[in-house]
Amino acid sequence: MFKAIFGFLPFVFCAGAVFAFVRPARMGVRAQAVWTMLLAACAAKFVCFEAFGGDAFAPELPEAVIWAWGWAYSGMCILFAVSAAWQILRFATRGLVPQGRGPLWLAGVPAFAWALAAIGVWNGIKAPAVKEIELPFDGLPAALDGYRILQISDLHVSAAATRRRTLAVVAAANAAEADLVCLTGDYVDGMASEQGRNLEPLKDLKAKDGVFAVTGNHEYYFDYPGWTALYHRWGIRFLANECVFPRPGLAVGGVDDIVCGRLGIQPPDPAAAFAAATNGEFRVFLQHRPWADYRLYTGRDDTTPRDLQLSGHTHGGIAPVLSSLIGRFNRGLVRGLYSTGQAKALYVSPGAGQWAGFPVRFFNDPEITVFTLRRR
Repeated sequence: MFKAIFGFLPFVFCAGAVFAFVRPARMGVRAQAVWTMLLAACAAKFVCFEAFGGDAFAPELPEAVIWAWGWAYSGMCILFAVSAAWQILRFATRGLVPQGRGPLWLAGVPAFAWALAAIGVWNGIKAPAVKEIELPFDGLPAALDGYRILQISDLHVSAAATRRRTLAVVAAANAAEADLVCLTGDYVDGMASEQGRNLEPLKDLKAKDGVFAVTGNHEYYFDYPGWTALYHRWGIRFLANECVFPRPGLAVGGVDDIVCGRLGIQPPDPAAAFAAATNGEFRVFLQHRPWADYRLYTGRDDTTPRDLQLSGHTHGGIAPVLSSLIGRFNRGLVRGLYSTGQAKALYVSPGAGQWAGFPVRFFNDPEITVFTLRRR
């Protein structure tokens, strides 16, 4: 169903671009046909990925082909948005705004759309920077003052984000010399047999107190058993309704993403994750989504207290217009630092990578985040 929607929706945008951009220009029939075919080719991205790459969302195609088609598709979407906004403005002003036609319309608007798409795609595929954040807490144990926690989320390694990029992420993370590394889901898109080599550098992540991870929703879309076996072989410890104590006074707990229930896996339960933390430890909670409706699984709301929650999933909202829509599905938790009823501090990472399905980012750079804990 999800793939069917994504396969159909681009053709809606394509039709919108034809009616909002091509038709108002009053170009000749041949020119209209050429533009329509070009826009249809852009819209066919997911259909062709499924047909020729084996999967609409994780095609096994050359990296350049995936990003080029992603750029073409994104430009078409922007062209539709700009042209539709112009037509709405004409309607709202009762025709005072001139009709779109002529060389400026035919050349300028597409040039703007695909140039903006190129910027967005570059922001999506460039290597993430390391962002340092100091977090003060009341009652932080003295031994944890200055403790450094590094978070990596939403890598989305695939045929479009290969081993070279993963090596750069791992090198940057290790250079930060954190005490603890936390991975918060959506590491890869594709099968373990095909993408294992591209994700393999993740096993070289190093921290004084270890590397701990939780699953994201994409972990359950592609070869969950195959990836589980690889993670175990690489020594990456996943936390599922459990916590660990990397050093005295610190408890790190985590849960699987809520879609794990589709595979019959034990449902996530934050209360169970910290059941062993009974001595007033500083609690760091790893959960892929910034908010999840646990009533579907536990029959009760999540009221488990934690000091610091690390999440991802939202990709920072992707772009300013889309961020408000994404926020509606995540209780307004889109990017950055928040305080909630359960968490004194909740950080939503914009992610270190970008899903190739919609490969753009605007005003929203990828990042690796390092938190330094401080006694207030």
